[in-house]
Amino acid sequence: MPQADQLNVHRSLIETITADRADLSKAFARVAGILLGNPAQFMAWSVQEIAQAAGVSEPSVIRFCRHYGFDGVPEFRIALAMSLATDHAGANRPFLEPTVADKAFANRRMKLAIAREAMKLIEGDRSMILDSGSTLQLFAQNLRTASGRTILTTGLNIVETLWGCRQHTIILPGGTVRFDARALTGRMVEQSLANMRFDTVYFGADSIDPEEGLSTFNEDEAHQNAAMANSCRRIVVLVDSTKFRAPSLHRFCNIDRIDTIVTDHNLPKDVESSLRSRGVNILIAAPSAEDTSA
Repeated sequence: MPQADQLNVHRSLIETITADRADLSKAFARVAGILLGNPAQFMAWSVQEIAQAAGVSEPSVIRFCRHYGFDGVPEFRIALAMSLATDHAGANRPFLEPTVADKAFANRRMKLAIAREAMKLIEGDRSMILDSGSTLQLFAQNLRTASGRTILTTGLNIVETLWGCRQHTIILPGGTVRFDARALTGRMVEQSLANMRFDTVYFGADSIDPEEGLSTFNEDEAHQNAAMANSCRRIVVLVDSTKFRAPSLHRFCNIDRIDTIVTDHNLPKDVESSLRSRGVNILIAAPSAEDTSA
């Protein structure tokens, strides 16, 4: 069975499934047909809808994703989006972004631990910027009981999480709504940040490379994240270890600019050593029993 971290680096996930299709079981071949015929639908549909369209059971859809080494459908679809984004320029494939729901479900136990560990870093922050990712939403949940701070975010999910926390001053810049990501994007965000200064920006990332830095699915988001980084004295990254295996997409921040990365204990030792040698502080989060049951 192919493994998620052992797929041929010269082939995308789409190409791997296409090459495998003739040898797949009948049920798996039907799921593959739905995926290859319309990746956008596969990304957006529920497991039930995929199963109905393919004429298979819902467990068959889940087993199909696990056949390629992923824990389930959300993790598979995130990898699929990576594959499509990496191939986008040369293959005329549509740009697709994982849904907020898929991102929130994937690696949730580790993300809960990372969000909690990151709270150790906020003491000196009177003002901060929060990225819009799923790990940042969990971080924002912890900020609900923190003392008052000025918080700028492009994440509508972050605003929703902090709704009613009157001790904080919440700033939402202008921009275009990305409904699937539940976030604002565009040059209006960059213009809003041009004359503003904050203590720390807390980023998530769709991909992080020890040499290349941080990157994200969306090109416009990359531009605005670069503007966020430029308006802060400190950059902190909250990212689970799976993101270190993801291909680079639209880069927005070099490793040398990062003060601290908060991640989990599955971070490869060689990667950790490389990051530390470049002056990056590393905090390793340990999941608790509470995270296991969350």
